[in-house]
Amino acid sequence: MRRLPPLTALKAFEALGRLENVKSAADELNVTPAAVTHQIRQLEEHLRVELFTRSSKGMTLSKDGHAFFLVVTEAFELLHDGARKVEGGGRYTLNVNSLPSFASCWLVPRLPRFYAANPGIELEINTVGNPGQPVDFAHLGADIAIRVGPTAEAWPGLAVEKLVHEQMFPVCAPKLLNGPDALRDPADLARHPLLIVSRRPEGWPEWLAAAERTFGGTSQIDANHGLRFDTIQMATAAAVEGLGVVIGRTPLIDDYLESGVLVAPFKLEVRSKAAYWLVGHKGTVNSRPVQLFRAWLRLELGLPPQHNSAAA
Repeated sequence: MRRLPPLTALKAFEALGRLENVKSAADELNVTPAAVTHQIRQLEEHLRVELFTRSSKGMTLSKDGHAFFLVVTEAFELLHDGARKVEGGGRYTLNVNSLPSFASCWLVPRLPRFYAANPGIELEINTVGNPGQPVDFAHLGADIAIRVGPTAEAWPGLAVEKLVHEQMFPVCAPKLLNGPDALRDPADLARHPLLIVSRRPEGWPEWLAAAERTFGGTSQIDANHGLRFDTIQMATAAAVEGLGVVIGRTPLIDDYLESGVLVAPFKLEVRSKAAYWLVGHKGTVNSRPVQLFRAWLRLELGLPPQHNSAAA
């Protein structure tokens, strides 16, 4: 059997290929930068090919290096999956890093259906990290991530798959549809507090502009004046308590509407500019746990099945 490359060199190669920085790779592996470059040279000599292009800006994967990187990451993922399965008594653990709002409002309520369909997989869901920053899977300890962004270019070098755009429209507690200040047309919003999510400015300005074009009477309503919250969950909870009107966002608001704790008083929706994306490493998105989670996610979102892996 042909002699395999040294494991330490493969680990250094995978870390450097993923992080694209010698010092960062060295810090992750707890070795010196010189040790990383030595392992890369050793691997190149073993394979008799140049894996990285050297320049004054650093080291980047060559064409051959990129092809080998996909092979190595997939092999490491298979080893990782195998180890987790053995440790778990035949069960896989899949770590999903999600936006807090998507996790609490949409994902967690549907977990019983996931476990019923996939008894061999245990999900570990976490919301740590800054969703606005690049996805660092090593730091997050995640296998896959759910993010919001306008285009796939928001996550260069990773495998990304568009899921859905949000459909945005006002929602409120049913009691706001009755009484002297009842919400009957969009102009009535002037008599009720707007519930604003400070971290998600998209919503009220876009919907009120669309309502003015469609119905009229909303041009004097200030989209930036109201009760402010820093998360969608808190603003939605305030709407359930009848404190005002919030912009509902499908799919996050679906369960609230289905249960009747919130209602949509107007038949007008606007689509968000950003979409939800499934983000992962190119070498790991084809692992069986990720593919099963991906297929279930698409089914629950009402999306057609896709047999190909997440696109670059």
